[in-house]
Amino acid sequence: MSPVIILYGPARTPFTGKCQRAFAYKGMDYELREPDGREDYARWSPKTGLLPVMRVDGELVSDSTGILLKLDELQPDPPLLSSDPVAAEQQRNLENWADESFLYYFLQWQRLGVERPGETQGGGRSPLARRVAAWLRAGGTWERPETAILRGIDDRLGDLVNFLGTRSFFYSDMLSMADLAVYGMLYTMGLGAIPGAASLINSRPTLLELMRRVEEQTGGRRTAER
Repeated sequence: MSPVIILYGPARTPFTGKCQRAFAYKGMDYELREPDGREDYARWSPKTGLLPVMRVDGELVSDSTGILLKLDELQPDPPLLSSDPVAAEQQRNLENWADESFLYYFLQWQRLGVERPGETQGGGRSPLARRVAAWLRAGGTWERPETAILRGIDDRLGDLVNFLGTRSFFYSDMLSMADLAVYGMLYTMGLGAIPGAASLINSRPTLLELMRRVEEQTGGRRTAER
């Protein structure tokens, strides 16, 4: 008898989307429950307060990476890591890199959105203090914070192109958790989570082709919107 699997998390986030595509790739059934408010985060994820988490019968699995590894344990075929241990380690490292690198820019953009209204109204600070704050947020240059974020994203997209090289998927000719993590981040940015990022992605046909290949194997473009 197949286990009862519930995935808790907001669908339109890269981490939940990564898990949904893993389910689709493996052909596994699950139920998605999206939070209605902050209380659901604490109720569903009492240890960390973070989503997504997955409940398999009575077991609670935290973190999107942990969820993917658990899915591989429950249903090994098709695998989410290469059978080559060197390639598998590279895929694990890239999955972690993608999650952390692009999350940094999401958080930077959110932080910018919180601070800018106060600056527009003065925020109780002198013009010089506001200029210094903007300078610090831009990393010690007079570059606009928005421009600095997009420049950083573009650099990371260039890194991904180099990591992929001429292979169909990262470090392998088969899809892995690294591809799902990268796809989740690219897809979310392409929806406008960071204005301007979509055009950067669209300017890199190598990454667009990767996304298309991931979609072909994970239920199409709308998998994360089911």
